[in-house]
Amino acid sequence: MLPLVLALAACGVTGTAPIPGGPAASGLPDHDSDARVAVHLYFYSPDGLERVSRPYRGPDPVATALRYLATGPDAAEQARGLVSYAPHDAPDVEATDTMGALRVLAPEGWQPSSALRQLVCTAADAESGAQGTPLQKVRVTVVRPPGATSVQTCTP
Repeated sequence: MLPLVLALAACGVTGTAPIPGGPAASGLPDHDSDARVAVHLYFYSPDGLERVSRPYRGPDPVATALRYLATGPDAAEQARGLVSYAPHDAPDVEATDTMGALRVLAPEGWQPSSALRQLVCTAADAESGAQGTPLQKVRVTVVRPPGATSVQTCTP
């Protein structure tokens, strides 16, 4: 028995000092709290669609992201050359989520394909974050006047 103990004691493992760690685990985030997170919007740069972040607090990330999108790029984003093709004078976009199916009612003014692409990517990104679904798998049903419907995904 003694030879076995001596063999195990000499296995080459040396002692180490304590290793500092981060904060203690606190569990899953509380989605009912006022924790600040971000929503992501899509504006155009000379290279194509670019994702930007805005602060978010509340129960409806899709509606919040679409309201931000309608206001256009802020001053810092404009200074970086970002532009929006979303109409500034159009009525609010309505979005509903029924069991993972995102439906967006796009009023007049959202017809140009560039504006629709911004709309779809912004809505899909917000839905992706809320549901934990990969962005490319979120399908957005876009309803435009006079009732034309198309199912789209975000391809930035």
